[in-house]
Amino acid sequence: MFSLKINSKIKPVSLILCVILSLNGCMPAASNEQGQAGGGAQPPSAEGYGENYSAMLLEQGIALPESHARIYVNQAGYSLERGKKAVFALEEGVDTFRVVRASDKETVYTGEISALPQNNTGGVLLGIGDFSQVNQTGVYYIECDTIGRSYPFTIAQDSYEKLFLGLLRNAADVNLAENAQGVCDVSFGMNILMYSLQCNGTLYEEAYTHLADSGYEGDMVTVLLQMAQWLLSKQEENGSLYDDYEATAAFCGAITMSLDTFGIYQSSVAQEYSDAAKRAWDWLNGQKCDTDVRKMARFYAAAQLFKSEGKEQYKNIALEFLDSGLESYSDSRFVFYGVITYMGSQNIDRDLCTQIMIKLVDDTEQISNAAKNDALLGTGKRSVSENLDNILLLGFTNYITPNKEYTAIIENTIQYMGGLNEKGECYISNEGVWQASDETADRGFEWNAILLFGCSDMLKNLNDMKGSADGAEMR
Repeated sequence: MFSLKINSKIKPVSLILCVILSLNGCMPAASNEQGQAGGGAQPPSAEGYGENYSAMLLEQGIALPESHARIYVNQAGYSLERGKKAVFALEEGVDTFRVVRASDKETVYTGEISALPQNNTGGVLLGIGDFSQVNQTGVYYIECDTIGRSYPFTIAQDSYEKLFLGLLRNAADVNLAENAQGVCDVSFGMNILMYSLQCNGTLYEEAYTHLADSGYEGDMVTVLLQMAQWLLSKQEENGSLYDDYEATAAFCGAITMSLDTFGIYQSSVAQEYSDAAKRAWDWLNGQKCDTDVRKMARFYAAAQLFKSEGKEQYKNIALEFLDSGLESYSDSRFVFYGVITYMGSQNIDRDLCTQIMIKLVDDTEQISNAAKNDALLGTGKRSVSENLDNILLLGFTNYITPNKEYTAIIENTIQYMGGLNEKGECYISNEGVWQASDETADRGFEWNAILLFGCSDMLKNLNDMKGSADGAEMR
């Protein structure tokens, strides 16, 4: 068991925005589901498995063809001190469930299932059961009469920390697409990871200490430098990447951010990155910028160059774009990463930044309201990609203006990835490894980066909340 130390110092970008705008939120009091202590150990039998005896037979060493569980849990693991729930594909008359310790088959908790008709999916009535009162570490599964049992899951003090370490260990485990879209994916992934390192650098340092102790060699800086070299290898003599405007703009922004992040420490790459960014920008300037998408892409590149060099030409391009009056700053990756960069720069328009931040918070509140209305999962979304989009915005807003509600939604979303969803499908294991699925087929480097960003932000806030509670008790 271990804990990861969090750097709670406000970085320059946070300081600027916190001065601009102070927003606070509070999490509604958690409700307690009814439940009672379970009975003694139960010997293996067909009772409780309904017509599906595969789990019972597997227990006896007899394997049957693969079947799907109808009790959905977070297979990536529950945190000991946080809420715990399961989703049930119900049948008539099923209203209770049992939490069983896998080591000795003892029922440790019996609870009630709340049916949620409004979440009927594909003709299946779904319900939810809360077992937050189970507060001992170990491996468990959930079972109930007729519909069988869940996959096993762990409850541990450091469940989220272990997931974070797994995500770090597998951050570079992606297939790099040799095309313009692959360049955009890597560039955006590098952007959010470098931002995450700036926000929670101490957390990453502590995490790599644990990874080194386990024999893992490498760190996020190495991964980012490798990704930068991959991008550089795709730049053509004319300065573009695949002669594609969006890919070249994404590259220009990412390599400029890499220059600012690593150039002062890696003199060998500083000039290479600087030359590559200039050639990319020169190529962009030679192309028509006559579509909305191209204007967004140019804004992103200009924002990164403005932050790096502070030149008026880049600032004017950024301001011209921002003054056009966008409905949202979170719908486009180019725009979102661009405004984060602009707000962290020197000599910015603070009134404009206030307007941007208000809109981003408004978008975040829409996510929050959707999650509140989602009694089943507390995420408001029903796909991996949509949930990752939410984590990206929630993580940014939550870092600038910490909010318990936002942290809870990120936590719910991470549990969704682990199997607590309406399909009961595990998308990411407790080792931080993506599982094969139609939903994860298009995953890329940015997906890994967003999960790391969201998970690091969640760990920081949970640590801060625990520290506040401990402090109150001491007083």
